[in-house]
Amino acid sequence: MEFKVDFVTYEGVYKTTMSEKLNVPTSEGRRTILSNHMPIMMPLLIGVVETKEGKELRHYAVNNGVLYFKDNEAQIVADSVIDVNDIDIDQAIRDKKTAEENLKKTKREYEKFRDRNKLEVANNLISAAAKYPKE
Repeated sequence: MEFKVDFVTYEGVYKTTMSEKLNVPTSEGRRTILSNHMPIMMPLLIGVVETKEGKELRHYAVNNGVLYFKDNEAQIVADSVIDVNDIDIDQAIRDKKTAEENLKKTKREYEKFRDRNKLEVANNLISAAAKYPKE
């Protein structure tokens, strides 16, 4: 049985879809949500969310966030969401290089935290694009 999934960022709704399952990255490992799951709220890590839309598995790179699930409706609220098919690998490689260079120069802790996060996001995009080639 399918349920509604909303991917939301600070810019608004990225995508609404129907899915038979969600497989999400959490601090406790990957968790799968199926229809009629009990209500749950859990933090998400930087990683890839997998959905089953019809007969097709779809993958979305997410940058941190929260999953809310209740009454067969899921909301994934994240800093950023991108369909793996839409990743610009060249831009991700440039972002990785920039983050690495900034980390070498940065002295303030909050800047190091920001640059480490940017590096992790770029690495996630690069790895997601390699693991899930464009369809």
